[in-house]
Amino acid sequence: MLTFLIQCNCYLDTSLSKLAMKERFLGLLSPVRRHPERRRSRSRSASETSGTQSPAPDGDNCLSLFTRPGPPLIDSARDQWSKAYGLAKDKLSEPELKQLDAARLSRDTAYSPIMAAEDARKKMKAKEWKCTDKDGREVAVGDRIEKILKCIDQYAKIVDVGIQCNPQIRFVQPLLACWVALNHFEALNCLEEAMDTIITKIAYCQFYATVYAESLQITLDTDQTTVAFREGMASALPSFYAAVLVFSIKATAYFCPSGSAKFTNYLKPFSVTLEPFINDIKTNQQKLQEFADMATMEKIKEMMKLLGELESDMGRLKIIEANIELVKQNVEVAEEERYLSKLPYADSAAFNSRLWEHERQCLPETRVDLLKQITAWCGNSGGKSVFWLSGMAGTGKSTIARTIARNLANQQRLGASFFFSRGQGDLSHATKLFTSIAIQLAYAIPGLKPYICRAVAENPNISLQALREQWKILIVQPLCNLKETSAGVQQFFLIIDALDECEGDDDVRLILDLFSQAKNINTVQLRVFITSRPEVHIHAGFRSLHTTHQNFVLHDISEQIVDRDIRAFLWYELENIRHENSMPSEWPGESNIELLCRRASQLFIYASTACRFIRDPLWGPEEGLSIILNDKYQELDEMYTGILAHSIKGGDQRRRFQMKIGEELREIVGSIVTLLEALPVTELARLIGVPTEKVHQRLRCLHSVLEIPNNNLSPIRLLHPSFRDFLIDQKRCMDPKFCINERKAHGDLLESSLNLISKHLKKDMCNLQLPGALASEVDMDRLNHYLPVAVQYACRYWVKHLERSSVQLHDHGQVHEFLRTHFLHWLEALSLIGKIADGILAVKALESMLTSKSDSNHKLFSIVYDAKRFILNNRSIIETAPLQIYCSALVFSPQKSIIRNEFLDQSPRWLKRTPVVQPEWNPSLQSLEGHSCVVNAVAFSPDGRVLASGSNDKTVKLWDPLTGVLRVTLEGHSGGVSAVAFSPNGQILASASHDKTVRLWDPSTGVSRAILEGRSDEVLAVAFSPDGLVLASASWDKTVSLWDTSTEVLRATLEGHSDGVSAVAFSPDGQVLASTSRDKTVRLWDTSTEVLRATLEGHSDGVLAVAFSPDGQVLASVSHDKTVRLWDPSTGALRATLEGHSDGVWAVAFSPDGQVLASASLDETVRLWDPSTGALGATLEGHSYGVLAVAFSPDGQVLASASLDETVRLWDPSTGALGVTMESHSGRVNAVEFSPDGQALASASRDKTVKLWDPSTGALRATLEGHSEMVWAVAFSPDGQVLASASPDKTVRLWDTSTRVLRATLEGHSDGVWAVAFSPDGQVLATASRDKTVKLWDPSTGALRATLEGHSEGVRAVAFSPDGQVLASASEDKTVRLWDPLTGALRATLEGHSDGVSVVAFSPDGLVLASASWDKTVRLWDPLAGALRATLQGHSDMVWVVAFSPDGQVLATASYDKTVRLWDSKTQDLIQTMCIWESIMKLSFSSIGSYLETDHGILEFETSAYRESRSQSISQHPVHVSGNWVKWNTENILWLAPNYRVTDVAVRHNLFALGCSSGRVIFIELDADALPIAQVLFKVVRLLDLYSVMLLINVVDTVSQ
Repeated sequence: MLTFLIQCNCYLDTSLSKLAMKERFLGLLSPVRRHPERRRSRSRSASETSGTQSPAPDGDNCLSLFTRPGPPLIDSARDQWSKAYGLAKDKLSEPELKQLDAARLSRDTAYSPIMAAEDARKKMKAKEWKCTDKDGREVAVGDRIEKILKCIDQYAKIVDVGIQCNPQIRFVQPLLACWVALNHFEALNCLEEAMDTIITKIAYCQFYATVYAESLQITLDTDQTTVAFREGMASALPSFYAAVLVFSIKATAYFCPSGSAKFTNYLKPFSVTLEPFINDIKTNQQKLQEFADMATMEKIKEMMKLLGELESDMGRLKIIEANIELVKQNVEVAEEERYLSKLPYADSAAFNSRLWEHERQCLPETRVDLLKQITAWCGNSGGKSVFWLSGMAGTGKSTIARTIARNLANQQRLGASFFFSRGQGDLSHATKLFTSIAIQLAYAIPGLKPYICRAVAENPNISLQALREQWKILIVQPLCNLKETSAGVQQFFLIIDALDECEGDDDVRLILDLFSQAKNINTVQLRVFITSRPEVHIHAGFRSLHTTHQNFVLHDISEQIVDRDIRAFLWYELENIRHENSMPSEWPGESNIELLCRRASQLFIYASTACRFIRDPLWGPEEGLSIILNDKYQELDEMYTGILAHSIKGGDQRRRFQMKIGEELREIVGSIVTLLEALPVTELARLIGVPTEKVHQRLRCLHSVLEIPNNNLSPIRLLHPSFRDFLIDQKRCMDPKFCINERKAHGDLLESSLNLISKHLKKDMCNLQLPGALASEVDMDRLNHYLPVAVQYACRYWVKHLERSSVQLHDHGQVHEFLRTHFLHWLEALSLIGKIADGILAVKALESMLTSKSDSNHKLFSIVYDAKRFILNNRSIIETAPLQIYCSALVFSPQKSIIRNEFLDQSPRWLKRTPVVQPEWNPSLQSLEGHSCVVNAVAFSPDGRVLASGSNDKTVKLWDPLTGVLRVTLEGHSGGVSAVAFSPNGQILASASHDKTVRLWDPSTGVSRAILEGRSDEVLAVAFSPDGLVLASASWDKTVSLWDTSTEVLRATLEGHSDGVSAVAFSPDGQVLASTSRDKTVRLWDTSTEVLRATLEGHSDGVLAVAFSPDGQVLASVSHDKTVRLWDPSTGALRATLEGHSDGVWAVAFSPDGQVLASASLDETVRLWDPSTGALGATLEGHSYGVLAVAFSPDGQVLASASLDETVRLWDPSTGALGVTMESHSGRVNAVEFSPDGQALASASRDKTVKLWDPSTGALRATLEGHSEMVWAVAFSPDGQVLASASPDKTVRLWDTSTRVLRATLEGHSDGVWAVAFSPDGQVLATASRDKTVKLWDPSTGALRATLEGHSEGVRAVAFSPDGQVLASASEDKTVRLWDPLTGALRATLEGHSDGVSVVAFSPDGLVLASASWDKTVRLWDPLAGALRATLQGHSDMVWVVAFSPDGQVLATASYDKTVRLWDSKTQDLIQTMCIWESIMKLSFSSIGSYLETDHGILEFETSAYRESRSQSISQHPVHVSGNWVKWNTENILWLAPNYRVTDVAVRHNLFALGCSSGRVIFIELDADALPIAQVLFKVVRLLDLYSVMLLINVVDTVSQ
């Protein structure tokens, strides 16, 4: 489609170019437009001559084209007006000649006709114009005069040309004098008419004059026609101008007579006096036209031909424009369809779906009273928003629902319908309920579709969010955005059938609650009709809706009415059967119908099943009716038994085969009734390993109880759930041939599922090839081809079948072997079908089934536990990019991981060397990413099923802690959320915010219940009392507020703290409230009297959090002073002080059993303590920034932490002590650097250490300790023997890299050292510091050589020239200084930057110095002369690093604007711009200058295109790091797990050294040649090209039709 539009646009451009060429050919129609520069020139000369700026002509006037002629017209016009003056003199009398001479003005050209006209207009404006008509009456003629004035204005502009040509000709002034003499009505009429005529003729003449002037410029055009035209025009134009001139004089004489002529003129009509002169103008104009016609006829013919072609082109353009408009409309529609297609839809959900095609609606004259009642509800605009129709199984609820849906659809009032059905896949649960409803509403309600599409565009993952979010975003908000129609508020209905068949009682209650909110939508009136069995949980759900629903109970209808309706149904059905089979008219007989009616016992399902059985052609109506009427089938169960028995007889009459047939039937039917999602016949056969034909044979006699489609796409469906209930109940199905052992059936399906999965699954089963390919990009056809529906079913449900079976788990059994062989393949399949969350629950279910570990299942238990850790740690990437299971997930799993070792052979071949990872799983279970800012708080719901997190992004998010899936996002706060807390019963969630409010939410619905306001500053903490009746909030305004949760009223304000209150906590018995403050105290309050009990003092800095132990015997407080203190709350005595954190402690929490105390700190760790002894149990590391909050789950099995790194982490606190510390830093890595020979790598860290690594093995060689603060830079000497490290501790330390011994500590700087650099010979070390100085040291002795002073701000960088003779320093003072490193003398100060200078670099020959600045520029200097050579501009943000190529020909610059630019260092031309995904902080050329080495990888550039300035998308070879990915070119190849997020990168060939936020340093070596991406990309491009061509052909064919 896009290709077609581009081609259409190209055609338009071509056609418009043709139009432009023809317009230029016709340009003589508007010559002035072609010479704008000449117009400006003329305008300037005129104003310069006159000394006054002439008023601009009226741009809107049709004559404005002729008021500023170019030079050709001026030259020819001068001669024409001179001739005209001579001709006019011959036509004027002596007095008129004198008048003409008197009218001449001086040669002062300041007073032009245009200016004279303006003066006259001003005079006229000041006078009330009146004149006398023929009867002598005065008439106001202001409007008439105004019209004449406009004509004269135009006249003045035209004849001004003449004045420009010959200033002596001032024939306009006499005409202007006419204005003050107008006082006669007839004359006024005549003048108005005359001016209209004259202006028209002058316009024609001016056009001819322009054409003539243009023809004089065309020197090549010397044909006879042109010559005749020029000669004729040369004589005709002066004659025309003379006629105009004569008219001016005659008109002046008539309107401005002198003496007796006044009376004489009044006796002469205007027409008699002046008409001859007007006619003379007309005659001369006609002559001009004849000459023009004669000369241009041939050209006009050619023009007409061109115009004809143009018209044809325009016609074609109009057709194309219309087609483009049509295509655009189709594109818009297609775009909307594309967005809607992103929403998962439950096939067969709607009442008119193919699945329900043969289901009956209510027959005429049945259900009359009920339908009337429902219809009345539909028509009552003031009625209840929800109608609940309840009834027992088989009472006809679905039939009624279909009837209502059909009636509403016919009335165009049906919004959507969803018919639940147990065992029918998506129809058996609520996952796709609201997405399906939204799609139907988009087509049902006019104008709604764009709003729903916009919602999908803004929330691309909406289908993964909670049902409440889907309801709000996809349905409520789009409906609220609808504009009210002229017909007023319209009514639309949702029909929800068989809600009892929806899995999940909680979901059902939530659905009912959401539907009850439909009454709040004002733009449309949305009503909901629901049917269900009267289940307990549904009853409870409706009770909570109070008065918002109307209900009707089907089984409460009188038996007489139900029998009447069943009788009518039987008559109708059997009469149709009679006609279909040509049965006698007396068949079936009224008595038989009455008997069937009695046996139905008010159950429509009995009547409908009986009719289906009778209709079955296998035995015919007569025999079928006879069988049903047999005494054995008086009840529904007996009828089901009879149907099954006859299916065996129908299958084979030979008795010796009936046993086998019965077993096959039981296997097939048993699978159908125990399947958790209905399958088509072919897929059912594939799953259970039975030929499709045999399935058809065994089911052919069961059409009365099963719907068996004729196609292979629709699933087999139970016609009524009562058939399943019958088969699995041994008390009801007493025939052992048919009774199904449900547990055995599930066990059989488990075995079949694992066999099928094992047969189909393998690595990269959908042939994606690209390691970073996204699951969302796999289309459904491809998915179903490689993963048939039966395989997808087996992947999703095999564990559920295991749970419901009687299979015993043991080592080396089928489940164990499956996990060993296909666990990763299974995860890949789940990722492809979007069901990773199901996989997590499945693995956890397996673990729960193995909780009692024994010798028989020890190995199985171990692999299941390992599988759980594997899937939880890698959930986010597995569900996004399936093949990263074999890359990132496998590579970064612990060395001893069972899954890693079982599947190590399936790790990618292009990873020549994988990173050294921790030996065991660490306590971190998973990382929850989703907040866009700092996460301040976490809290578990009392039942542990929900985890709430509050963030500075102003939201509260609710997560499923089992799967890590985001349930809902609560929005409403206008400031960051500082705290969250659940009420003891879990019904309320409170959130505190920087917006000075506390909000109360319903966590089950996500609805805001109340806003508690009144604080004068930020609210920092909230806590519920144990009985849930009181909510305490702590504020920065130094107070604690106590709120009544039932009334939401402020009960009391506790004052006493002298600084902001940071936290509150109730004692377990609710008798004491503890509050902490920045005033360094903890205060204990009596909650009953609201009196201060005690003040606990001891912390040396602000106290940030407090928590009571579960038994109330211990109170823990944490502080900025880096300690945890334990108090006796009854006495206020200090029990213990827990030390160990290296930064402020922000949060504290006790485990539910009180055995563990967790503390969270800005030192990026969570520490677990034994509160009874004060001993440290474990340190949990993993966050990349400070930890702000911790919370235990109610069962104590999970610990949640919130961090400045915008994540929430879930930990296993029981394994905290099991973590084995890797050889890594204990703080984030600030820098990594290879030695010159690549044999060593140095890393600098926040943990105050430098580590030396062996890049060939990844082994740690040494840890260099000594700095008292973090180390932020390292540099090797040129020979690699010395390593310098710089720190904010004001020192530089020199280390011997061979012995790993400290050589010297360079002290002397009075502030942190920012940069270090060795001289080329290694004899001098320069250090740059915040203290505004540069110091020179002897690295061999550590002696200070010199201190270079002069900068007025901190020095950011230093660099030696290649010969070591010059040292350049860059400073925040906006200057670069050049020094002599031998003497320390200042050579030059380079000024010019308008902001701080960040870096300097010399060219290899030392003749150029480049400096980069925060002012977004790079400056090139001559370091010898100290002069500026050039300024390179183009970056849109500060430039941070520069580097010269080895030959000095190219300069590379990197900026915060995420670009790298290459410049020609000699010409300063921009060679190439590379757009990067990350800002680059380190940059250098490879040794031969073929690529760039950066802190994010290698950048390849086009060495053959130095002179071509161009911008391209990133071209990188072979690998680089961007965000959380290692990439090859633009393709993602390796995802970096949270513990391996990069802070710095060093690259040497294809070896990557990654410094991580976790403190780890890892090495990854890649074999780019082994990557499959290049070949894959080539194939993809070819396929896309072919697809585009085919699509274009289809579109063109469609448009042409």
